[in-house]
Amino acid sequence: MTADACCSGKENMPVRKGMINGRSITVLRDMGCLTVVLRRSLVRDDQLTEKDEICFLIDGTVRHIPVA
Repeated sequence: MTADACCSGKENMPVRKGMINGRSITVLRDMGCLTVVLRRSLVRDDQLTEKDEICFLIDGTVRHIPVA
């Protein structure tokens, strides 16, 4: 849903082009963030650490997310 909101043209979202592992991606910039969240398919298995971080989502759910 966030991706749809960024590209709908209805909002002036700070979206830029980026690259990860040689793939072109669209990036939603948030200058106040401390963490970057990526789609898992963009991260190679060898880039993952053995650590997880706890992520609190806006809907109140909590997820353990692997760290790359």
